[in-house]
Amino acid sequence: MKVIAIVISLLIIPMVSAKTELSKLVEYVQTTYADSFKDYPILVFDMDEVEYRYAVAKVFGSSKELEKKRQEIIKQYVFEKVGVELSNNEASTYEMYTTILKNGAYAMPTLVDGPNRKKVYKMCAVFPASPNSNQRLETERITGLKTPGAYKDVTFTGLQEKLEYREMQLFSLYHELGHCMDRIYMPQNYNTYEVDAHSVHESESYAEVFALMMLEREGLQGTGRTRALLRNLYTQEMGQWFIDNPQNAFGNQLYLKGGLIYYLAPSLLATDEFVSRNRGFVKGAVDELLLKAGEIVKEYSVDGRSFNAIHRAMNEGHEKMINEYQEWSTRNPSFFTRAYKDLLHFLDYSPYLYEFIVGNTPDSNEGSELDKLGAEEFCSLEKSDFMNYMDLKREELKVEGSSYASQQERQAELNEIFMSWSNCL
Repeated sequence: MKVIAIVISLLIIPMVSAKTELSKLVEYVQTTYADSFKDYPILVFDMDEVEYRYAVAKVFGSSKELEKKRQEIIKQYVFEKVGVELSNNEASTYEMYTTILKNGAYAMPTLVDGPNRKKVYKMCAVFPASPNSNQRLETERITGLKTPGAYKDVTFTGLQEKLEYREMQLFSLYHELGHCMDRIYMPQNYNTYEVDAHSVHESESYAEVFALMMLEREGLQGTGRTRALLRNLYTQEMGQWFIDNPQNAFGNQLYLKGGLIYYLAPSLLATDEFVSRNRGFVKGAVDELLLKAGEIVKEYSVDGRSFNAIHRAMNEGHEKMINEYQEWSTRNPSFFTRAYKDLLHFLDYSPYLYEFIVGNTPDSNEGSELDKLGAEEFCSLEKSDFMNYMDLKREELKVEGSSYASQQERQAELNEIFMSWSNCL
């Protein structure tokens, strides 16, 4: 019945808008926040608009010729939106995030040579996560919950706390915007010959803290604790999985330390406490939020030596590292006392947080079947009606009660719907 109600409610709305809900969200974030940032242009990519342009130009496909045509569309799109002229190589980088990587969320600066041999930003692009999702599918994406062998008995149904899909969508979008607005950690990382995992951890902490404050600013209050528990769950389960599967890393330290990079719970919980006591603060200037994010990360993100100590404990064994750092903190307290204390704290506190969210109730994979998308439904539609049709099908995906296999199939269909529509034109 809920599916029928949504279908009826959407059908009675006059179909006059050529913008999807994603396009409207991107436009709001662009005009309200991205355009107000004056250090360099920031562009939030409206992937529905970009893929629409691909569809009309009939440039879907893997050939080099089609890839170059997509790059030209990207160059025109970026120039229209923020007045930046991209080179062919720069457009090639962005094109990748609109095709093979389009289902993830990313922040990607374009760099040019600046003073003192430093790289500076020509612009920064935000690529939102795919809107073809729902609460379960998005939770699985951000936690890696379906990674074979990683989570053992942990299930989505068993999770004791969850975020709504809208909350996760905005968290992801403002997280990537936070990366682009970051004046501290991201620029340092791009001016380092080989960025280390701890620096990436600080950068991720910064973006996450900023995102939480932005959600509070937009009226979505009280998401910090659950977000912290989800991030900690990732650290515990995926962090160990990365370590246990070094063959996938090809020596990449960022991969091996991927779980600890996203140990963002301390920074999130500190931010949650701050905003709960300072509700008016998040309504102020965005630059003040950016400054506050830097302060919180400096105080609550994992210290560099502590980061290495914790990773070694996850990799080499808890007891061995406790004994080693206890001895080092006695011999050289100025260097190792904090690392020893932080190690003990993590080994106690992270499993404590884990117990608040983990559950092993079996997933419910049964339910009604979502109708398959048929070319006969959308082939004859003009842009405005096609965008409304797509929103309708995305809303159906979000309604509870459909089978998991059906959800996955609908997501896959929506991920390719612009290409399918292009074949009709």
